[in-house]
Amino acid sequence: MKTRSFLQFVGPSVAMMVLLLAIPMATTFYLSVRNCALEMEMVTVEESTPFGKKETVTQRARMGPDGRALQTCEFVGLDYYRKVLGLDASQDAATAAQPPDAGGAPAAAAGDAADNEFLGALTFTMIYTFTTLPFVLVIGFLLALGVNNVTTRLRGMFITASLLPFIITPVVAALSIKWLFRDNGLVPYLLSNFGIEVFWMAQAWSARLLIIVYGIWHVVPFAFIVLYAGLQSVPQDALEAATIDGATRWQKLRYVTVPHLMPLIVFITLIHLMDAYRVFEPVIVLTQGAFTTSVQYLTYHILLLENNPYKASAAAVLTLAGIVVLLIPLLVRTWREQKGGV
Repeated sequence: MKTRSFLQFVGPSVAMMVLLLAIPMATTFYLSVRNCALEMEMVTVEESTPFGKKETVTQRARMGPDGRALQTCEFVGLDYYRKVLGLDASQDAATAAQPPDAGGAPAAAAGDAADNEFLGALTFTMIYTFTTLPFVLVIGFLLALGVNNVTTRLRGMFITASLLPFIITPVVAALSIKWLFRDNGLVPYLLSNFGIEVFWMAQAWSARLLIIVYGIWHVVPFAFIVLYAGLQSVPQDALEAATIDGATRWQKLRYVTVPHLMPLIVFITLIHLMDAYRVFEPVIVLTQGAFTTSVQYLTYHILLLENNPYKASAAAVLTLAGIVVLLIPLLVRTWREQKGGV
């Protein structure tokens, strides 16, 4: 292929990746290592009241010649990363100077609180990621095998029904789980008939379990449709040769079908690791961060409550770094297989 033709072929894709991925990522990292604050000034405001004029000294942003508020920006390096990770020594020093609480115990360090918050979010994110992954692969594979073995007339109906959870918007899917398991929902009502009462939304373990159930239910159709497509390309001559050699159905599945689907299994694992590490919708819909948080929800929490886009940018960069760390082993294996011609 000529260089000009190659550039015309890949150019639009590269341009879109730079525009939609590279530039936002670079901007986020730029915001995470700087801090901007408004320049404030003290002014006297005169107010007219029924009892006369009243002067009040207040603070306001200093305005520039163009009518915009003036800001002072500075490079802060990794300060916000340390704050997100709970490693900010200034917070520890400030808290150490606080008096002990009413019980005589020293006040908890702010750095420890932040550290626990980040570690808690990271811990649940990893639990969610690696708990849902095997269920997604196994259930998706079993569904693909089942649909592949039904008659052609019923196959379309089963495929459509299996894809419905994946088609639904994530927020709507999370709301569906919430309505089913809320205190007056269908599932608690059915369990109450057997004398079992569980308040799914009021306990940490049950709320986390619902988030994991949502992740499995919502992502299994993706694994199913990919593996089902892969089953259509399994070499029939290899299966026939295995049958002639006396291989059982399990042996043909293990030694012929699964090795043929292994690249697709790796692909599904890559996609799921990226998506699961960024879990957000079920956390905010089912718990609102009350019982558990995720790394992505922590970024939202910092931006919404602390109103600090610079610290939130640092949290977003750490989230991206976590995704890269998770994908490195699979990417290295894929690269070695492609290099070796496997």
